[in-house]
Amino acid sequence: MGEQERLIRQEDTSLRMSMTMRVTFVDPESPFRRSDKARIAVLCRHDLSRLEPGDKIHTYDKIMAIARQASVVLFVPYGHASKSMHLQMQVVHVAPQGLRFVLALTLSLLAHRAKYECIYSRDPLLMTLAVPMKMFGKSLVVEMNGIPSAETEIRRRTHKVRAPKLTSLICGAMRAIETLSIRSADLILPVTEKMKNTLLRNYAANARRVVMIPNSVDTVVFKPLEAWRREIRQKLGMNREMVVLYLGTFSARWRGTAQLFEAAEHIQRRREDITFLVVGSGPLLEEMSAVKTGKKKASHILFAGAIDHQLVPLYMNAADLYVYDVTEAANKLVEMQGLCPTKILEAMACGKPVIAPKESELERMLQKSGGGLSASSMKELVELIEKLTDSPGLVKSMGAKARQYVELNHDLTRLTRRMIELINDIVSSRGR
Repeated sequence: MGEQERLIRQEDTSLRMSMTMRVTFVDPESPFRRSDKARIAVLCRHDLSRLEPGDKIHTYDKIMAIARQASVVLFVPYGHASKSMHLQMQVVHVAPQGLRFVLALTLSLLAHRAKYECIYSRDPLLMTLAVPMKMFGKSLVVEMNGIPSAETEIRRRTHKVRAPKLTSLICGAMRAIETLSIRSADLILPVTEKMKNTLLRNYAANARRVVMIPNSVDTVVFKPLEAWRREIRQKLGMNREMVVLYLGTFSARWRGTAQLFEAAEHIQRRREDITFLVVGSGPLLEEMSAVKTGKKKASHILFAGAIDHQLVPLYMNAADLYVYDVTEAANKLVEMQGLCPTKILEAMACGKPVIAPKESELERMLQKSGGGLSASSMKELVELIEKLTDSPGLVKSMGAKARQYVELNHDLTRLTRRMIELINDIVSSRGR
């Protein structure tokens, strides 16, 4: 696979350049510095100088989308912003990552307070450090892509960790910090209805300040690429078989990802016209591979490993169908915050039908779009994969509907515009 990926990287240089050059050089008099644009301070502790598939790239895309429509001052640890971010916004390097960054952030916000009217972050724990700036008339906006205390509790209870007895204490402290951030915010933007309900019920958030804006995808980057599809399928040795894509970090045990590989093995014992393309790496993937040591290697499972985030649209286009993690039983985390399927939206934007868990919100979205199906067990997953394999016309039709739905309802530029409109309203009301 290493040689195949090397060839792909060589031959897609022009595409990757077009995908990475999402911004151009901005001079001091450019539109993003005009006084009529919203002036927003963005708080982030991700290292965005090295982008990887997952939350990092989603955070990067969201910040860059904001900067294209507003004047942004980005507060990050030293060396955590990419060159493209320096061209699109002012970057304030607060301190090295860790405790020093946390201690210095509030003082840095205070020192630069004349440069912004609103503070935005996707991290409610980080936003707590901005609460003192409300004394200076600054508005606080927190986007809720997850609930850190709940995610930490699930992770600590499903993985080997140090001092497991401290889980309740650690998560309790995190929840107290979240509560302060949520109750202090002027605008709270959950990405699912379930998360919105959790914020209202468990955190006593002000209902007038909570607006659900769903996850988004850059439909300019993630789109059907038919020419590249043929190219990459040829390089990967794929012919006319149905290609089912699994894409993940393979690190969260609660997702039940092992079911995906059980489904693949089950299908391959029955038919040879389906190939599984597995993209990503992580401890669970290595663990599952170790269990299979000594068994006959499956000829129809292709492990691409970890790939550059710029190649993700190519691999999605190489596939015919995208399958998200399927769990047989709902768990506490999904019940609290719902599913935030950015990867599902990316696949749909590439014109690929998806099979996803039978979670109420997600199932409604797939039904409304006509671009996906829901499964609640391995048996259902196998049946749906085989059904679509035997219906190429249906696959094509569902893919077209998926693309259309995402363009209308989850486009990154449109939803960012909506968010900035809400921010302008908040800033204006505080001014009055």
